Amino acid sequence: MTFDRLVVSGVDGGLVDPVTRDYDPARPAIAALATLGVPLVLCSSRPRAEVELLSRLFGLKAPMIVENGAALVVPDGHLPHGVPGGRRDGEHHVLLLGPPRQRLRDALADVAAAARVEVRLVADLPPGDRLARGGPAGALMSLRYEYTDPLLVEREEDAAALAREAEARGLHVARGDRFFYLFGGADKGLALRTLLSLYEREGSRPRTVALGTWPLDLPMLRAAHRPILLPGPGGRLDPGLAAELPLAERARQGGPEGWNDAVLAVLTGHRLAAVSDADGRGGREAQAVERELSLAARG
Repeated sequence: MTFDRLVVSGVDGGLVDPVTRDYDPARPAIAALATLGVPLVLCSSRPRAEVELLSRLFGLKAPMIVENGAALVVPDGHLPHGVPGGRRDGEHHVLLLGPPRQRLRDALADVAAAARVEVRLVADLPPGDRLARGGPAGALMSLRYEYTDPLLVEREEDAAALAREAEARGLHVARGDRFFYLFGGADKGLALRTLLSLYEREGSRPRTVALGTWPLDLPMLRAAHRPILLPGPGGRLDPGLAAELPLAERARQGGPEGWNDAVLAVLTGHRLAAVSDADGRGGREAQAVERELSLAARG
C-alpha cells in the first residue's frame, strides 16, 4: 500500500489536552483522516504502551514514534517490504534508533555533574510524587518506559547549562509538557525521516504535515514538508519553536480543538496563518470555515 499524504503529530498539548487529557474534540479530524486513507502517525515522548493504547482508542493502524524517536513501531503488514533491522514483537515491528536506556542513565550522571545541575529521574521518585507531577499515568512511569527516562531539573533556570553539557557529548536535552528528557543518537526527526525512507522503499514518499507544541517536537517539525505549531497553555506558542520556524503555520488555539481545526483545514485545502503573521488572518480564516470543515468531516 502506498500513501501520498501523512499526518504526524505530537500527543500531549495538541491531540490530547495537557490538563484534562480529553481528546474528544479531535475525533472529527481523526475520522476524516481515516475516511481519506491518510495515516495519522503519533509521535510522542510517551512510552510505547501508552502510545499503543491511544492508537487503539483512536482506531489507528499507522506507525508510531515513541519515547522521542528512540523507537519506530510499525504495524505488521503496513509496509509489505518489511522493516529492515526491526524485530517482530506481537502485532508490530519495532526498530530501535536510540541508545539503550541504561547508557542514557549513566550519561546523565556525567552531564549533570559537569553542568553542576541537580536532576532527578522521574522513575526514581516515590509513586506519590510521580502521581502529583505526572497525573494518573505518572505513578506507572517507571514500569512503562523502555528506552528513555523523563527527568526533573531542580532549578529550571539551570536547564540551559545541562543542555550545553549534553550537546558537548553528542546528546540532547529538551523539554516536553511536564518533564525534561535526555536523548542521543535519535530524535523525533530521525524517526520521521526513517519512516519516510521506508515509505519510499514501498514506492512513495508522502507529503508530510506535522503538528507539534513543545521544544521536543522541533526535529519532527523540521523533517516535515508542512510544519504546524500549536499554542501551549495560555494560548502562546513556545518561543523557541516560533524563533526556529517563523514560516511555519500556527493553529489558532491549542489542545484538541485547535488540533482538530488545523487538520481539517489542511484536508480541505486551507492554509493557516504563519508564525510570523502578526495579524492572524489565517487564524480568522480557519475559524470562518470551521463549520464547513466539520460538516465535511462528518460527510
